[in-house]
This record gives sequence, structure tokens and C-alpha cells, in this order.
Amino acid sequence: MVFIDTTNHFYNKLNSHILSLNEIEEYIFNLINNLGIDEYVLGVDFIEGDNLGSYSFETNMIKLNVPLLIEEAKKLYTINNIDKDLILFINLNILEAVLHEVMHGIQNCNLNETDFAYNILYARELAYKDKLSDELYDKYYYLFSYERDAIISSIENILPIIKSHYKEDERIFTYFLSNLYKFLTLGYTIDFYHIKSPAEKVCEELYHENTPILSNIDTYDRLKLGYQITPKKFRSFKRNKVRKILVKNDLL
Repeated sequence: MVFIDTTNHFYNKLNSHILSLNEIEEYIFNLINNLGIDEYVLGVDFIEGDNLGSYSFETNMIKLNVPLLIEEAKKLYTINNIDKDLILFINLNILEAVLHEVMHGIQNCNLNETDFAYNILYARELAYKDKLSDELYDKYYYLFSYERDAIISSIENILPIIKSHYKEDERIFTYFLSNLYKFLTLGYTIDFYHIKSPAEKVCEELYHENTPILSNIDTYDRLKLGYQITPKKFRSFKRNKVRKILVKNDLL
């Protein structure tokens, strides 16, 4: 789900300086106003500590730890041998975190909309969220459909920024593209005859319930939600992953 406007001049300056807290806050408010979700994202608190960020479905507030986001981005820059445009890479990681939390606001806005098939999955997860210990939540974090949706959607929105404004930064584009593929396939356990999906694991192991039945969802969106998929379709996606991702997100 791409929800940003890449023609925004804001994106032209991401390689000039590391975004200030005021710039990040202004960006968030402009984004939520353009999306019409100002009731579901009331503001942002800048925090310190060990958490990178969060969104509260109860208070509708975003929290962001910008110093830690910068520190983690620098580590990723080194580990992945980006070797170019450190400031751009840091800012894109900050925006990825922002877009992740804004996506939770979009989810919160859509929770009562029956047209969104994924609500069937993550409305159930959110109902159980506060009942889980921190250990269990961390264990299943990448399996929850609403977290997968936020993680993957945030990267989907970063890629067109790079394509529109920083085409020469192929290594950075490849980095985010690789992450998108990684999170689409994360959490699936496959053997020759059967594949266990993240949604199945969450429903069976946490809730002791059957997985809800969803129809009319293509392979990409099934992976995005962590929903069931056949081994044949899973292997086909892996063989043609780059093209399928680029086509799905209008990046060709």
C-alpha cells in the first residue's frame, strides 16, 4: 500500500542533512492530514531508551526514538556496505519508522471497515495484544498480520521515494528491496507437501483457533499478511521475486 505523494518537495532534501525533530513532526502532521486520519494519529512524542518507536491503538499517539533510529541506521549502513549517501540512508530509515507507525494509524482508521479483508486477521490480533506478555509479543512480532502490514507497507513507500528522487543510489534501492522480500517471506515454514503460514502459527499457538478464511487475495497480499499459500505459489514467488515485487508496486 503506497500512501505517500512522491512529488512532495520534502523528499528532494533527504540527502542534505539529517532530519530535525521539528521536520519529522511537521512531516507526520502533513501526512496524516493528507490521509485524513488526524483522528487516529493525534501527535508524536519523541522518546529515549531502548524502543525505536510505537503506536498506541488506545491513545492514537506515535512515539519515536530518533537518536536510536539514527544509531541503528548507521550500523545498518556499515553492515550492508552501502558506501554512499549516509545522510540519505539515515533519513530513509527514519521515514521508514515514521511510515510504519502511520500505517498503524491507517489500520486503526480502517478497523471498522468491512471492505478490508485483512481486518479479519489483525482485529483478532489486536484484541489479544494486551493479554500477551512482552516475551510472547516479541516472539510473534514478525508473524502478526498487522505488524507485517506496517513493516512491508513502510518499505513499499520508501522504494518510490528512491526511484523518483535518487535513481543513482542503486545500492540503497536494492537494500530496501531486499528487506521487502525478506519480510514478505519471513515466518513461513515449508516442506515439499505443506507450508505453515505465520497466520496459522499465531492462530493455533496463541489463540487456539482456526485461521479465518480470506478469499480473493493474490499471492503478494497473502504473503504480506502472512496468510496461507500453497507451496507451489510460494516457490513461484521466490523464483520471480524481484519482478513480482516491482510489478505489484508499480516500480518497473
